[in-house]
Amino acid sequence: MDHSTTSQMTYIANAVTAVGTSDFPEMLGNLCLSVFNFDSIFISVFSQDLPPRQLYSNLDAEATRRTVGPYLSHAYLLDPFYGLFKSDIGNRVVSLEECAPDDFKTTEYYKIFYSEIGLRDEVTIFVGAGNGTSIALSLGQRYSDVHCPPEATAQLDALLPVIAALCHKHWPNLDVPGNQAFPDMGLVFDRFGTTRLSTREAEIVRLMLKGHSTKSIARLLGNSPETIKVHRKRIYAKLKISSQGELFCKFIGAQAAAPTEAEAATMTLS
Repeated sequence: MDHSTTSQMTYIANAVTAVGTSDFPEMLGNLCLSVFNFDSIFISVFSQDLPPRQLYSNLDAEATRRTVGPYLSHAYLLDPFYGLFKSDIGNRVVSLEECAPDDFKTTEYYKIFYSEIGLRDEVTIFVGAGNGTSIALSLGQRYSDVHCPPEATAQLDALLPVIAALCHKHWPNLDVPGNQAFPDMGLVFDRFGTTRLSTREAEIVRLMLKGHSTKSIARLLGNSPETIKVHRKRIYAKLKISSQGELFCKFIGAQAAAPTEAEAATMTLS
Protein backbone atom coordinates (compact mmCIF):
# COMPACT_ATOMS: atom_id res chain seq x y z
CA MET A 1 0.00 0.00 0.00
CA ASP A 2 1.57 3.34 -1.06
CA HIS A 3 1.77 6.46 1.12
CA SER A 4 -1.11 8.29 -0.61
CA THR A 5 -3.45 5.34 -0.08
CA THR A 6 -2.42 5.07 3.57
CA SER A 7 -3.06 8.79 4.09
CA GLN A 8 -6.47 8.57 2.46
CA MET A 9 -7.43 5.62 4.66
CA THR A 10 -6.48 7.75 7.65
CA TYR A 11 -8.77 10.57 6.45
CA ILE A 12 -11.59 8.05 6.00
CA ALA A 13 -11.04 6.66 9.49
CA ASN A 14 -11.08 10.16 10.98
CA ALA A 15 -14.37 10.95 9.22
CA VAL A 16 -15.95 7.69 10.35
CA THR A 17 -14.91 8.35 13.94
CA ALA A 18 -16.35 11.89 13.81
CA VAL A 19 -19.83 10.89 12.55
CA GLY A 20 -22.44 12.31 14.89
CA THR A 21 -20.10 14.95 16.33
CA SER A 22 -19.47 18.60 15.51
CA ASP A 23 -16.07 17.62 14.09
CA PHE A 24 -17.59 15.59 11.26
CA PRO A 25 -17.95 18.31 8.58
CA GLU A 26 -14.29 19.28 8.98
CA MET A 27 -13.13 15.67 8.87
CA LEU A 28 -15.26 15.02 5.78
CA GLY A 29 -13.80 18.15 4.23
CA ASN A 30 -10.27 16.96 4.93
CA LEU A 31 -11.04 13.68 3.20
CA CYS A 32 -12.34 15.45 0.09
CA LEU A 33 -9.50 17.97 0.05
CA SER A 34 -6.92 15.17 0.22
CA VAL A 35 -7.63 14.48 -3.46
CA PHE A 36 -5.56 16.57 -5.90
CA ASN A 37 -4.73 20.05 -4.54
CA PHE A 38 -8.10 21.50 -3.61
CA ASP A 39 -7.81 24.06 -0.83
CA SER A 40 -11.36 25.13 0.04
CA ILE A 41 -14.64 23.39 0.68
CA PHE A 42 -18.19 24.66 1.04
CA ILE A 43 -20.89 22.15 2.00
CA SER A 44 -24.53 23.08 1.51
CA VAL A 45 -27.96 21.54 1.05
CA PHE A 46 -29.67 22.17 -2.28
CA SER A 47 -33.48 22.16 -2.31
CA GLN A 48 -35.84 22.43 -5.25
CA ASP A 49 -37.78 25.52 -4.16
CA LEU A 50 -35.70 27.08 -1.39
CA PRO A 51 -32.26 28.72 -1.24
CA PRO A 52 -29.31 26.50 -0.31
CA ARG A 53 -28.46 26.07 3.37
CA GLN A 54 -24.87 26.11 4.55
CA LEU A 55 -23.63 23.07 6.48
CA TYR A 56 -19.89 23.80 6.61
CA SER A 57 -17.24 26.07 5.14
CA ASN A 58 -13.51 26.58 5.53
CA LEU A 59 -13.52 29.83 3.53
CA ASP A 60 -11.62 32.73 5.05
CA ALA A 61 -13.46 35.71 6.51
CA GLU A 62 -13.03 37.91 3.42
CA ALA A 63 -14.29 35.30 0.95
CA THR A 64 -17.20 34.55 3.27
CA ARG A 65 -18.15 38.22 3.57
CA ARG A 66 -18.05 38.82 -0.16
CA THR A 67 -19.69 35.69 -1.47
CA VAL A 68 -21.56 33.44 0.97
CA GLY A 69 -24.40 35.79 1.89
CA PRO A 70 -25.19 36.90 -1.68
CA TYR A 71 -24.86 33.32 -2.95
CA LEU A 72 -27.24 31.83 -0.40
CA SER A 73 -29.84 34.57 -0.79
CA HIS A 74 -30.15 34.85 -4.58
CA ALA A 75 -27.02 34.37 -6.70
CA TYR A 76 -27.22 30.56 -6.47
CA LEU A 77 -29.87 30.76 -9.20
CA LEU A 78 -27.04 31.46 -11.67
CA ASP A 79 -24.75 28.74 -10.33
CA PRO A 80 -24.26 26.05 -13.00
CA PHE A 81 -23.96 23.42 -10.27
CA TYR A 82 -27.34 24.41 -8.84
CA GLY A 83 -28.78 24.32 -12.35
CA LEU A 84 -27.48 20.78 -12.73
CA PHE A 85 -29.01 19.80 -9.38
CA LYS A 86 -32.40 20.99 -10.64
CA SER A 87 -32.17 18.35 -13.36
CA ASP A 88 -32.18 15.57 -10.73
CA ILE A 89 -28.46 14.85 -10.71
CA GLY A 90 -28.39 12.03 -8.12
CA ASN A 91 -24.98 11.02 -6.72
CA ARG A 92 -22.27 12.38 -8.98
CA VAL A 93 -18.95 14.21 -9.17
CA VAL A 94 -19.03 17.16 -11.59
CA SER A 95 -16.35 19.65 -12.63
CA LEU A 96 -17.04 23.27 -13.50
CA GLU A 97 -15.86 22.60 -17.04
CA GLU A 98 -18.51 19.88 -17.44
CA CYS A 99 -21.52 21.94 -16.41
CA ALA A 100 -20.77 25.62 -17.08
CA PRO A 101 -22.23 27.28 -20.21
CA ASP A 102 -19.80 28.29 -22.93
CA ASP A 103 -19.63 32.01 -21.97
CA PHE A 104 -19.77 31.45 -18.21
CA LYS A 105 -16.33 32.95 -17.58
CA THR A 106 -17.41 36.26 -19.11
CA THR A 107 -20.35 36.71 -16.72
CA GLU A 108 -20.61 39.04 -13.75
CA TYR A 109 -21.39 35.97 -11.64
CA TYR A 110 -18.01 34.44 -12.53
CA LYS A 111 -16.26 37.75 -11.84
CA ILE A 112 -17.76 38.07 -8.36
CA PHE A 113 -17.81 34.46 -7.20
CA TYR A 114 -14.63 33.22 -8.88
CA SER A 115 -12.18 35.82 -10.24
CA GLU A 116 -12.40 38.43 -7.49
CA ILE A 117 -11.78 35.91 -4.71
CA GLY A 118 -9.13 33.97 -6.62
CA LEU A 119 -11.19 30.83 -7.22
CA ARG A 120 -9.63 29.20 -10.30
CA ASP A 121 -11.51 25.92 -10.54
CA GLU A 122 -14.25 23.98 -8.78
CA VAL A 123 -15.59 20.44 -8.52
CA THR A 124 -18.83 19.56 -6.75
CA ILE A 125 -19.76 16.22 -5.22
CA PHE A 126 -23.53 15.69 -5.19
CA VAL A 127 -25.04 13.32 -2.64
CA GLY A 128 -28.79 12.75 -2.90
CA ALA A 129 -30.42 13.28 0.49
CA GLY A 130 -34.10 12.53 -0.23
CA ASN A 131 -37.13 14.83 -0.21
CA GLY A 132 -35.86 16.57 -3.34
CA THR A 133 -32.64 17.68 -1.66
CA SER A 134 -28.97 17.08 -2.29
CA ILE A 135 -25.85 17.66 -0.24
CA ALA A 136 -23.39 19.61 -2.38
CA LEU A 137 -19.72 19.46 -1.42
CA SER A 138 -18.01 22.17 -3.46
CA LEU A 139 -14.23 21.83 -3.67
CA GLY A 140 -12.34 24.95 -4.74
CA GLN A 141 -8.87 25.52 -6.08
CA ARG A 142 -7.33 28.92 -5.39
CA TYR A 143 -3.57 28.58 -5.18
CA SER A 144 -2.71 26.67 -8.33
CA ASP A 145 -3.03 27.42 -12.03
CA VAL A 146 -3.36 23.72 -12.81
CA HIS A 147 -7.00 22.83 -13.47
CA CYS A 148 -8.48 19.72 -11.95
CA PRO A 149 -7.45 16.79 -14.20
CA PRO A 150 -9.69 13.83 -15.05
CA GLU A 151 -7.61 11.70 -12.69
CA ALA A 152 -8.75 13.80 -9.73
CA THR A 153 -12.44 13.51 -10.58
CA ALA A 154 -11.89 9.78 -11.09
CA GLN A 155 -10.45 9.54 -7.55
CA LEU A 156 -13.45 11.44 -6.19
CA ASP A 157 -15.74 9.11 -8.15
CA ALA A 158 -14.06 6.16 -6.45
CA LEU A 159 -14.60 7.81 -3.06
CA LEU A 160 -18.21 8.79 -3.78
CA PRO A 161 -19.83 5.69 -2.20
CA VAL A 162 -17.84 6.30 0.99
CA ILE A 163 -18.63 10.03 1.04
CA ALA A 164 -22.32 9.37 0.41
CA ALA A 165 -22.51 6.75 3.17
CA LEU A 166 -20.82 9.11 5.63
CA CYS A 167 -23.16 11.98 4.71
CA HIS A 168 -26.24 9.81 5.09
CA LYS A 169 -25.03 8.57 8.48
CA HIS A 170 -24.27 12.03 9.85
CA TRP A 171 -27.18 13.89 8.24
CA PRO A 172 -29.98 11.28 8.13
CA ASN A 173 -32.83 13.81 8.12
CA LEU A 174 -32.26 17.01 6.21
CA ASP A 175 -35.85 18.20 6.33
CA VAL A 176 -36.76 21.13 4.13
CA PRO A 177 -37.97 23.94 6.42
CA GLY A 178 -41.51 25.10 5.78
CA ASN A 179 -42.03 28.86 5.55
CA GLN A 180 -44.99 30.07 3.57
CA ALA A 181 -43.80 33.68 3.82
CA PHE A 182 -40.46 32.82 2.21
CA PRO A 183 -40.33 33.98 -1.40
CA ASP A 184 -39.88 31.31 -4.05
CA MET A 185 -36.67 32.66 -5.57
CA GLY A 186 -36.93 30.31 -8.53
CA LEU A 187 -40.34 31.76 -9.31
CA VAL A 188 -38.97 35.29 -8.96
CA PHE A 189 -36.15 34.39 -11.35
CA ASP A 190 -38.55 32.89 -13.87
CA ARG A 191 -40.61 36.08 -13.79
CA PHE A 192 -37.63 38.41 -13.98
CA GLY A 193 -38.28 40.98 -16.71
CA THR A 194 -41.63 39.60 -17.79
CA THR A 195 -43.44 42.90 -17.19
CA ARG A 196 -41.39 44.53 -19.95
CA LEU A 197 -40.22 41.62 -22.09
CA SER A 198 -41.92 38.98 -24.16
CA THR A 199 -41.87 35.39 -22.93
CA ARG A 200 -39.08 34.51 -25.38
CA GLU A 201 -37.05 37.60 -24.47
CA ALA A 202 -37.32 36.79 -20.74
CA GLU A 203 -36.14 33.26 -21.49
CA ILE A 204 -33.15 34.65 -23.38
CA VAL A 205 -32.33 36.96 -20.46
CA ARG A 206 -32.18 34.02 -18.06
CA LEU A 207 -29.84 32.14 -20.39
CA MET A 208 -27.66 35.22 -20.83
CA LEU A 209 -27.35 35.66 -17.07
CA LYS A 210 -26.30 32.03 -16.71
CA GLY A 211 -23.48 32.46 -19.22
CA HIS A 212 -24.80 31.16 -22.53
CA SER A 213 -23.41 32.71 -25.70
CA THR A 214 -25.54 33.82 -28.62
CA LYS A 215 -24.76 30.56 -30.43
CA SER A 216 -25.60 28.48 -27.37
CA ILE A 217 -28.91 30.28 -26.85
CA ALA A 218 -29.77 29.84 -30.52
CA ARG A 219 -29.09 26.12 -30.29
CA LEU A 220 -31.12 25.69 -27.10
CA LEU A 221 -34.11 27.64 -28.43
CA GLY A 222 -33.99 26.39 -32.02
CA ASN A 223 -33.34 29.86 -33.49
CA SER A 224 -30.60 31.29 -35.64
CA PRO A 225 -27.81 33.34 -33.99
CA GLU A 226 -28.99 36.35 -36.00
CA THR A 227 -32.46 36.08 -34.46
CA ILE A 228 -30.99 35.93 -30.96
CA LYS A 229 -28.87 39.01 -31.69
CA VAL A 230 -32.03 40.91 -32.68
CA HIS A 231 -33.73 39.78 -29.47
CA ARG A 232 -30.73 40.94 -27.41
CA LYS A 233 -30.87 44.41 -28.95
CA ARG A 234 -34.57 44.64 -28.14
CA ILE A 235 -33.95 43.42 -24.59
CA TYR A 236 -31.30 46.06 -23.98
CA ALA A 237 -33.56 48.76 -25.40
CA LYS A 238 -36.61 47.72 -23.36
CA LEU A 239 -34.62 47.48 -20.12
CA LYS A 240 -32.67 50.67 -20.91
CA ILE A 241 -29.30 49.03 -20.42
CA SER A 242 -26.18 48.76 -22.54
CA SER A 243 -24.18 45.93 -21.00
CA GLN A 244 -24.31 42.50 -19.41
CA GLY A 245 -23.11 44.10 -16.18
CA GLU A 246 -26.16 46.36 -16.05
CA LEU A 247 -28.41 43.37 -16.71
CA PHE A 248 -26.81 41.55 -13.79
CA CYS A 249 -27.38 44.57 -11.53
CA LYS A 250 -31.08 44.56 -12.44
CA PHE A 251 -31.24 40.85 -11.66
CA ILE A 252 -29.60 41.37 -8.26
CA GLY A 253 -31.96 44.24 -7.50
CA ALA A 254 -35.02 42.17 -8.38
CA GLN A 255 -33.87 39.23 -6.27
CA ALA A 256 -32.92 41.38 -3.27
CA ALA A 257 -36.38 42.96 -3.31
CA ALA A 258 -38.10 39.60 -3.79
CA PRO A 259 -41.71 39.68 -2.56
CA THR A 260 -43.69 36.78 -1.22
CA GLU A 261 -45.16 34.40 -3.80
CA ALA A 262 -48.50 36.19 -3.71
CA GLU A 263 -46.85 39.54 -4.42
CA ALA A 264 -44.46 38.19 -7.06
CA ALA A 265 -47.18 38.06 -9.69
CA THR A 266 -47.22 41.84 -9.86
CA MET A 267 -43.46 42.41 -9.65
CA THR A 268 -42.08 45.04 -12.05
CA LEU A 269 -38.59 46.15 -13.00
CA SER A 270 -37.39 49.57 -11.94
